[in-house]
Amino acid sequence: KKYSDHIAVPVSLLKEQFGNKDGEEPVSEWEVVNDATALWVKAKNDISDEDYKNFYQHVSHDFREPLIWTHNRVEGKFDYISLLYVPSEPLFDLYQRESPRGVKLYVQRTFIMDDAEQFLPLYLRFVKGIVDSNDLPLNVSREILQDSAAVSSIRSALTKRVLDTLETLNKDKPEDYAAFWKHFGSVLKEGVAEDFANKDRIAKLLRFSSTHCGNGDDKVSLQDYVNRAPEKQKIYFLIADSYKAVVSSPYLEIFRKKGVEVLLLTDRIDEWLMSYLTDFDGHQMQNVAKGELDLDGAGIARETQMITVH
Repeated sequence: KKYSDHIAVPVSLLKEQFGNKDGEEPVSEWEVVNDATALWVKAKNDISDEDYKNFYQHVSHDFREPLIWTHNRVEGKFDYISLLYVPSEPLFDLYQRESPRGVKLYVQRTFIMDDAEQFLPLYLRFVKGIVDSNDLPLNVSREILQDSAAVSSIRSALTKRVLDTLETLNKDKPEDYAAFWKHFGSVLKEGVAEDFANKDRIAKLLRFSSTHCGNGDDKVSLQDYVNRAPEKQKIYFLIADSYKAVVSSPYLEIFRKKGVEVLLLTDRIDEWLMSYLTDFDGHQMQNVAKGELDLDGAGIARETQMITVH
């Protein structure tokens, strides 16, 4: 029953009933063990949260519950159904970019392949789930998927759908989003460089430590920073190998003195990230350890511009 519920034809199991005490011969009968309806084709109102969670464990091989999911039917130029999950914790191969990843692909409820990576960008490789298309051929191959207009359209729509889901999670359940960021933030950062079309949306989802916070566990968004900063101020940041190193840097002394917030970046991907993230919401990004600081723009007297590091 666990593996056959979505199959469109009845699946029967032979059961044996024993005879009575008088020595009657046992009677065998067939019992239908599947609903013959794929879970994802059902109306959302007919699917319980428990059903969604059980199906996640089936498609992901993860015994934990998912953090959030999105279930959508699209009808138009291309017809398809998607059921995508964001795990509550990363699986073992999250940081191995070469590992198999992707959604399960169905065509008209017929299973085609695992790990169909063409439907989501690499920076969303933590997403699990299924896509069921009515427009692809049953004999579709990975080579055909790469050149398919339908796949390209579905990929773009699913990427936006996942970002929508993360934005909603952040708005409605900030504590759950904080848990998501702790586990998957480093991977999501890859999207700033790899997905130019959604770069601004991804930037709004980024979180960093800051001198505005009391410790390295507290995170702020770029929008939080901009909302607190003067209109023309740059977004100042500093990169180091650890929170202890960055928070004790002498580069921060003058900024603390003048009450200017600095983002504290300690992820190994951050230096690469900031080479692509040069501005946000009209504010230029500025590494306080490199280049000449526009200290007037931060309300800092120009005579304090020189910082000597011993």
